[in-house]
Amino acid sequence: MQAHAETRTVAFEARNVSKSYPGVQALDDVTLTGYAGEVLAICGANGAGKSTLARMLAGQELPSGGSIAISGYEGSIDGPADADEAGILLMHQEPVIIDSFTVTENVWLKNLSSAGKVRPWGLISRKKADATRAALHAVGLDNVALGRLGSDLGPGLRQMLALSRTQVNPHRVLLLDETTASTTEEHFKDVLALVDRERAEGVSVVFVSHRMPEVFAMADRIAVLRNGKLVGVVRTSETTPAEVMTLMIGEAVSALESPAPIVSTAAPVLEVENLSSGSADNVSFLVRPGEVVGIYGLVGSGRSSIARAISGNQRRDSGTVRVNGEEITAKSPRDALRLGIAYLTEDRRREGFVKDFTNGENLTLATPHLFSRFGVINRRRENKRVGEMIREYQVKGGASTFTRTLSGGNQQKVIIAKWLEARPDLVLLDEPTKGIDVGARLNIYTIIRALADDQKGVVVITSEAEEALMLCNRILVLRDGRFVGEYYPADSTTDDLIRASLGGDIA
Repeated sequence: MQAHAETRTVAFEARNVSKSYPGVQALDDVTLTGYAGEVLAICGANGAGKSTLARMLAGQELPSGGSIAISGYEGSIDGPADADEAGILLMHQEPVIIDSFTVTENVWLKNLSSAGKVRPWGLISRKKADATRAALHAVGLDNVALGRLGSDLGPGLRQMLALSRTQVNPHRVLLLDETTASTTEEHFKDVLALVDRERAEGVSVVFVSHRMPEVFAMADRIAVLRNGKLVGVVRTSETTPAEVMTLMIGEAVSALESPAPIVSTAAPVLEVENLSSGSADNVSFLVRPGEVVGIYGLVGSGRSSIARAISGNQRRDSGTVRVNGEEITAKSPRDALRLGIAYLTEDRRREGFVKDFTNGENLTLATPHLFSRFGVINRRRENKRVGEMIREYQVKGGASTFTRTLSGGNQQKVIIAKWLEARPDLVLLDEPTKGIDVGARLNIYTIIRALADDQKGVVVITSEAEEALMLCNRILVLRDGRFVGEYYPADSTTDDLIRASLGGDIA
């Protein structure tokens, strides 16, 4: 990573930009410059205004005050078409993938939408195959079939497929808005290589993120927003993650102390024997009361298959599952909840909550029986409990706020609260902090620790080795569907977990 752009050629300028919505000041008099051949990270907690600024640069939001200037473009940025003409390419946190389109069609989606035809097959099928494969190669998707449908891809592959469009759409400014939130550590290496090539070619890269290891691996400078204001711009080589997080949330964030192994003779909450389902192949493990067990592995290792099979979200091919000593077979998530199992999905936006429901409706979705008698909901009792849950889990927005309008961290807190209201004995969390900023992440860590203190059994599935070591009493590493090692935070490092997951040494 270069210390800073050598030529210092200005790529864009945000001049005293402000953005207000009814009752909300999203950005307040922000002035910021981006340079060609440089990576500028924009960091901030949820609601700081970082995504608003990225959308403004891309013409998807218009400033309430101030202006955006793009070098080499004489006009103003009054919409996405202007941004496109100015050479600005925006990659969203939630990848724009058409489920019914093939991988090839999704790579060329931007070209298809501007071709004046709905699906001009000849444009992509015969002439673009080599370019499509080259675009996929650039983001580590060599083994993904060109004819595979978008609906068949998981969150990580969907994000990398969206990033492949950087190879087929000319641009001078690349905006990455939380685009690594769905990627694993293996794919982040592909993202980093992609960004290094963009920088070498003179592209100005803006990386919106709160993930400090990635910010420090990628960025030359870091701009920090807090409550809509720009509170500092620092060179990465001259600061530390702790200093940046202090700027983000106003106080230093110290890492949680890694938990010790659980020493207990109590009967396990969960016993899994010879479970096979999806990519998981003949796995066995147990979880004791008060224990947080991490399952760490790369994409395709079978991590999610284990949780989905236990919770009734996926068919079990073989094996047994016991909860509190009793063999169970959950045929659906509702069935699993009745048996004392709660499962938090990896893909919260598609599976975690109902988009057209309010916070109140989503919070009580799994437990209507707690507020009803003879099938009739007691709204007064329900509303009282919803208010208590919003305060208890520190959810921003009221009971009538639509959950889809919340930040990722607050959406996740709604989902967690919804399931925990059922008082499960076993909680399975699949990537619980994906796409969540440092403040909300610590919030969720605290909730998970509280579950363990309450003697619940907890399984955390994560693609972040650092998170596994910080949060879990014991970590099981999964590779090719099988467990290949057991690790404890006190005597393990991130390199230990990554090497085990890859099956050898890492560079």
